[in-house]
Amino acid sequence: MEIGIHVPQVGPPANTDNIASFAKTADAAGYDGLWVFDHVVLQKEQQSKYPYSPDGKLGFPPTMDFLEPLTLLTFLAGITERARLGTSVLVLPMRQPVLHAKIMATIDFLSGGRFVFGAGVGWWKQEFEVLSVPFETRGKRMDECLQLVKALWTDEFVNFQGEFYQAVDWTCNPKPVQEGGIPIWLGGGSKGQLRRIGKYADGWLATPLSMATLDDDFAIAKEAAVAAGRDPDALTISIEAAGVLTPDGLEQTAESLSKLKERGVFHAILGVHPRHMANANQLIEDFAAKHMQQLQA
Repeated sequence: MEIGIHVPQVGPPANTDNIASFAKTADAAGYDGLWVFDHVVLQKEQQSKYPYSPDGKLGFPPTMDFLEPLTLLTFLAGITERARLGTSVLVLPMRQPVLHAKIMATIDFLSGGRFVFGAGVGWWKQEFEVLSVPFETRGKRMDECLQLVKALWTDEFVNFQGEFYQAVDWTCNPKPVQEGGIPIWLGGGSKGQLRRIGKYADGWLATPLSMATLDDDFAIAKEAAVAAGRDPDALTISIEAAGVLTPDGLEQTAESLSKLKERGVFHAILGVHPRHMANANQLIEDFAAKHMQQLQA
């Protein structure tokens, strides 16, 4: 199993020196992925419920610094050597797909083929609106975005004509450099998203909320892959928020990851608890020294 970790992106820990030290430490310690998540702007009074917390809140004030994820990954590409660089997740249908296909291919190029495109349909209606993007059609537009992005990454000249996007006789270079192209891992647990994984993606980026029904849900994605003429066994499962690093919780986190490994999880993404960010590098190294070899075997 691969082990990834979220880099500092929000608030005081998200400063240049701290991010660089954190990322270099994780990369050198053997972590397999460095991860970021996505919002463009934050609302004074959050009007949509965040689906992945008990109270529906993001958990930090809207006035905190929040670094743009793809820009941050570009920075990480230049200071790290081996870990994957991924979005968990980028809200694709609120972003212009042609522009972002170019940006993501450039990150893959600059990192030597380490970019992972984790994507979701989004949940914050008002953030779509402030970006002048319709929220209600995000599912249909997600389908077109995925097809168009993949075409721009693979075709010499694209011939795409959809309901929302058109790109005929355009080329986007450089192409992704990693063999097999940029991996696409889709987040979300709705049946529509699971079917979308089977049709267009390389894996499912699940959350702990899906653990109780993980196998049954993944079967939906595999059935969709078969229907689309794709290999269902090529799909992978990764888990966002798979554990938190704290000084007295490393053993417990390792035990949780071991159980995920037994269930066939390919990549598990950890975080450092906000109260312990001052000692993040030590926690990263301690967990790697004590537990990573067994988990990654």
